[in-house]
Amino acid sequence: MAPSNCSAEIPVRPEYQNSFCADAAYLTSPSFNATQNASEGVLENRHTFVLRARHLRAMPYLRALAFAFTLAGAFVFLVPLQALARRRGWPIQHVIQTRFCRAVCAVLGIKVDAHGALPSPAPRFVVANHVSWTDIIALASLYPFVFLAKSDVASWPVLGLLARLQGTVFVERGSKQDVARVNDALADVLRAGGDLVVFPEGTSSDGADVLPFRSAHFAPLEAMTAHGEAPTLAPVAIAYSDGARKIDVGWYGDMTFLPHLWSLMKRGDAQCHVAFGAPIETTGKDRKTLATETRACVQKLLTSL
Repeated sequence: MAPSNCSAEIPVRPEYQNSFCADAAYLTSPSFNATQNASEGVLENRHTFVLRARHLRAMPYLRALAFAFTLAGAFVFLVPLQALARRRGWPIQHVIQTRFCRAVCAVLGIKVDAHGALPSPAPRFVVANHVSWTDIIALASLYPFVFLAKSDVASWPVLGLLARLQGTVFVERGSKQDVARVNDALADVLRAGGDLVVFPEGTSSDGADVLPFRSAHFAPLEAMTAHGEAPTLAPVAIAYSDGARKIDVGWYGDMTFLPHLWSLMKRGDAQCHVAFGAPIETTGKDRKTLATETRACVQKLLTSL
């Protein structure tokens, strides 16, 4: 029996009839469709991968550009408004501080994850471990804190000006003559009802552990407690992760700022975990006891992150 034609519209020589029909059958078979779909899927995945790689390469430059625009905008618009608000005592000064810090965190790709809340009542003497300069921005994005910072920060471009405008108390490192002035300034902040943040480690680190606390940072608290006007002592722990494991975003040792900032922008998608602990009783305790107990509490909070 002669083989039947598999296509009435396409003339095929008899000797090629079987081969033609087999090819036609394959081209219309599910296996061919599956192969074709798989090839298209590979091409689509490869295209998606290329686009994602280009996006990742471009993100640090976009973050850097956004960071520059944010600082420029703050210098032009927010600095004069904040200076006026502080001079007149307008409550909007606190809104400006927190909103600006939230914007900077977003630009840097840092998501702030708060665990718990700041204990009551105000004012609060907040004690935290110190990982990086981003700790200040992360904390200030949650509450309108006043910070104790080394005097070098005051000379930083733009950021130093913003630090001064939010009432930062600057201390000259290694200057014993400056201690009394700083302690009085810190006490004035607390007596005025402000929430004050100190980093008693005295330096930043990789965040793996809590360095020993310097008891001198607790001198204003000790003095106010002795006069029956002690603020709430609030321990806080800070850690960074990529969502799965802890990461090192610290700026410490011999690191220079610009390379550190660039590596932070290249990393992106960092999470800053801030854990607020229960208030610590201060009555009848000297500065060394307060430093020891607070450090132990911060260490415990850090292990929970």
